[in-house]
Order: sequence, then C-alpha cells, then structure tokens
Amino acid sequence: MTKPHILVLGGGEDQLPAYHEARRLGYGVVGVDQRQDALGASAADLFLCMTTRAPERIAAMVGHLDIAAVISPASDAAQESVAELSRLLQTPHQPAPDAVRASVDKGYFHEVLERLGLPTYAYVQSADPVELRLAAAALPLPVIVKPSDSSGSKGVQVVADQAALSGAVAEARTYSFSGEVIVEEMLLGRHLSAEAFLRDGKLGTIAVTERGTTGAPHMITTGHMVPAELAPATEIALRSMVMDICGALGHTDGPVNFDFVVDRTEEIRFIEMGARLGGNGMPLLVRHAYGINTYEAALRLALGLPFDLQARHDKKTALQILTTDTDGILRAVEGADEVRALPQTAELKLFAGPGNRVRRYTQAGHKLGYLLLVADSYGELREAQARARSLLRFDVEPDAPRNPAPPAAATATPVRPRLLTEKR
Repeated sequence: MTKPHILVLGGGEDQLPAYHEARRLGYGVVGVDQRQDALGASAADLFLCMTTRAPERIAAMVGHLDIAAVISPASDAAQESVAELSRLLQTPHQPAPDAVRASVDKGYFHEVLERLGLPTYAYVQSADPVELRLAAAALPLPVIVKPSDSSGSKGVQVVADQAALSGAVAEARTYSFSGEVIVEEMLLGRHLSAEAFLRDGKLGTIAVTERGTTGAPHMITTGHMVPAELAPATEIALRSMVMDICGALGHTDGPVNFDFVVDRTEEIRFIEMGARLGGNGMPLLVRHAYGINTYEAALRLALGLPFDLQARHDKKTALQILTTDTDGILRAVEGADEVRALPQTAELKLFAGPGNRVRRYTQAGHKLGYLLLVADSYGELREAQARARSLLRFDVEPDAPRNPAPPAAATATPVRPRLLTEKR
C-alpha cells in the first residue's frame, strides 16, 4: 500500500460513507473500530480492530503508511483522537482544541454558553455519584441524566422521581469514559437540530431540522424533517448564536452540529454540540435536501484541499430511522422493494439483514436503517411516511425469556413489530 491513505476512526453506518468517499477521491482507507463485525471492516484497505481512543497506538500501527488525513464522522468519543492523530501524523487540518473539548464535555459546552450570555438552564456535573445526587436534588423535576462525554444517546434517561435518580446516574456512569455524569433541567418545546459547515470563519451552509424523538425515558432521535419551519427572526437569531459559539471556540472551518430547543416564546436553548459531521444520517439528509456532499467537503478540508458547499437544489426532505422494539434475530425484511418504488423515496439503506441479531432501540447504535423521502410539501412527506410505515416491516424472532415460560408459551409466533415511528 504505497498511495496516500485516509484514516477513518469508526466503522459504523455513519462512518461508512467516508470510506466510500475517500476511495472515490483516489485514496486508500485505514479503518479503526473495536468491533470485528463493523461495516467498515470489509470496506477498508487496512482495518485495525481496536479502540479509537488510543491515538499513540494507532499512530504507531500506521507509521509505515502515508496518512494524508484523519476523520471521524458522527463520533464525539473519537474527536480527541482525531486531534491528537492529526498532530502526530502532521496532517494538514488541525481541529480547534476548544471545539473538540466542547464536543466531548457537555459541562464545558454549558460554560461556553454562559460566558457568551446565551440562554442557559440548570445543570450539575460531577464524577462523584453522591455529590451529583445531592446537587441534582435541587433541580426541578423532570431532569435528564447523561454521560458527560458520550454520544449516540447511550445512558441517557429522563428522571421524574428523585428515587430513580441514583439508578440513572449509575447507568450513565457505565457509558462515561471519564466517569462524569451531567444532570440537566429538562427543556420543554420543539426539538430541533442544525447541521452546519463553516469556511474561513463564515457560515457556508446550515440545515435546520425538526427532530423527532422517542420521548421519555430515553429521548432518542427517531428522524428529522428539513427545512424546519422557523419564524424568520428565530432563524436569524439561531445563525447569529451558532457563529458566536463557533467564534468563541476557534472553530473557523469544518462541520459542526447542534441540538437545541425552541420554546413557545421562541427562545433558543442549546443542548449540545459536536464539531464534526452529524450522526443519524444527517449528511445524507443534507445531500438529498440541498445537493451538498458534506462527506466530500469534510474529507477535502482534512486533506487541506478546497471544498464545495454550493447548494444545488432545495427540497423538503424527511429522514426516518428504522428500528425495532424487540431483541432477537431478524428473520425477514418485508416491503423493502415496495418502499423503494414509492415516488417520494430517495434512498432506503438497511444495516441488518436476515440472520442478524438486532436490538431494541435504546441507543442510536441499535438502528436498522435509514429511509430518505423527498416531496414538494410537508403534507406529501407525511403521507409518504405513513405509506412506507404500512409497507415496511421486520420479522424479529425474540430472544428466549430469561425465566423460561411453560412449554405452551414457547411456541408463540415471532413478533413482527412496525419499524417506522411517526414523526413527533
């Protein structure tokens, strides 16, 4: 392997397009993921089955190669490694240190908002469970408990009863690399996201989406619709706030995404950010809605090359995350051909097939696929979502119960859960 390579940290469904894009640009690909069965394992020229959080070890293992760039779409956990590997391997683009910190430390992001005088809300963060529970007792219920440095909705839980706080904190700590947990006041209002890309300190593009969630207790993203219907003054305020935050963090070039809530007074409160391409298919959503290839733009930035952010169209687009509420073995996927034949279907991507083990949707990593729909109106989008929901089903044979049931119950037919959740 003598040609230049791009090092991609992570081998999941949201990193895989970067593998394909790198190869399309003429580069070899080195993938890193601790899962042997990661999607990137078969897509890389060289695949390292190891944690992405060991930059020195990774650098030593790729030292014989010409590594032209380092990237990790959709993963907050890997951003510190991206920064360190970019330094060790002397690649052209070096991430802004404060932007990396704000991506991996939710408490620090709150501090940045406070320093800028942006609207804030109550929170406490600590690595000491006792200290955290005592401080969180003063917050109004309900609260949201999260690992302070994890992503993908792992360990996130809404708590409406003080008695449940201890268990939620303990669970969140199991997903925290530092052991720190953050407890936040729960915000009421519309949940939205912004997928932006900066160039030379200016906003090159921004896609503002209406974000659907599972609701309590986990509040996991179920889909996006773009463009979100915002009042003009609210959209202007949002763009200004995004630029203020990025300026304070020294993030002048590259992708950045935000989750935020707009309340009934049109006040914007930010929840968290990531100075990288968004997860849950956000780059696919941007490409179908606006014709902008942000995977290519992010790779070219990392390579030190010019990149294109010119919108080629403006279409109303919905992304639906496909899920199941059952742990078990996927036996069949029904209706995929019919869904692909719908005039509004832009893309149907399935990450699991018959024979694969699947998990109920308690974190973002348990998704089974993406459905992208494009239409001329929001009404047409919602009708297409309903039609697809009636067609697409996964047959899942559930895992045997831990306490075996009587023999008669063992012959129950496999469940066939609906996979599409209507946008909230």
